[in-house]
Amino acid sequence: MGGSRRCDVVRSTFSTPDVERGLESLASAYGTRIQVTRPTVGDGLYRHERRAMGPLALDSITFPMDVSYDVEPVGPLMVLEVVSGAMTVDCDSLSSNSAAGAVMAPAQPGIPFHSHLDHLRTRVAVIEPALLREVSGLGREESPGSLRLLRQQAAAEPAHAALWRSATRYVWDLFGAEGAAGTPLVLDTAARMLAGAALAFFPNTYTAQEPLLRGPGHVGETTMRRAVAYIDAHAEGPVALSDIAAAAGVSARALQYGFRRHHGTSPMGYLRRVRLERAHRELQAAAPSDGETVAEIAARWGWGKPGNFSVVYRRAYGISPSTTLRDDGGATTAPS
Repeated sequence: MGGSRRCDVVRSTFSTPDVERGLESLASAYGTRIQVTRPTVGDGLYRHERRAMGPLALDSITFPMDVSYDVEPVGPLMVLEVVSGAMTVDCDSLSSNSAAGAVMAPAQPGIPFHSHLDHLRTRVAVIEPALLREVSGLGREESPGSLRLLRQQAAAEPAHAALWRSATRYVWDLFGAEGAAGTPLVLDTAARMLAGAALAFFPNTYTAQEPLLRGPGHVGETTMRRAVAYIDAHAEGPVALSDIAAAAGVSARALQYGFRRHHGTSPMGYLRRVRLERAHRELQAAAPSDGETVAEIAARWGWGKPGNFSVVYRRAYGISPSTTLRDDGGATTAPS
């Protein structure tokens, strides 16, 4: 398998007319074992392209044949989009059938499953539990056990499926992009966005609310100052909710409550405000003659799409970021 590295993104492509070699490669990529259970029908070129960064991998896989196989447990959460063809998955006494357009989590993490593919072309997001735990807001002191889907093998609702397809295409393109769009902060933000979408679209034990849990209690101003100081000091790099909670000395759930009460937003929303303000200051300080662009500054602070940054910036400051850059500080309104 040939691969190339850009920033923290690893890109690789493997193709073969031998389906068993293809499945061996796939098993290696997923850290498991795969056993073909009946003779393959049809032929063609198996192809697997991967773009991965740390705890998130995106795969584009083509099976131009009819194949059945058993898979030993896979630890990460897999969210799969059927582009064409069809598939059947049997896992934990449940069976599902999916055709083109379906978006689903086909198997419970950590549970073996059987799959039958009929000339399948698919896109798969492979998300490590550690990233899902961070994005869910579970504190380091909270121990919900292994990640489990509450509605196993249920397809995403049509609106969620459309959003998922859009999000995965964006991250796929971003993981393959060159230049400003590939900054570490942009890539980390995109990975967390996709993990958050998976948690929102597929009910699970990490985000399930227990009605008998105690409330978060009082979160005082000293605690909030510690949280804000941590955000201010680390806004230029990847920041997880659990990092802020640990710095503040409270649970992630209590921190969420405290920010809503004191700042009218979530901790991550406050972090985005700080990053927007830093981007605003850089736009004010920069000059077009120096070669700085809106896209470069936006990417440095976590916006991979300049158009999205422009919308957020205009909403906060009342003018476009290009106007601020051109006029050298024409906007003064603080983010709200």
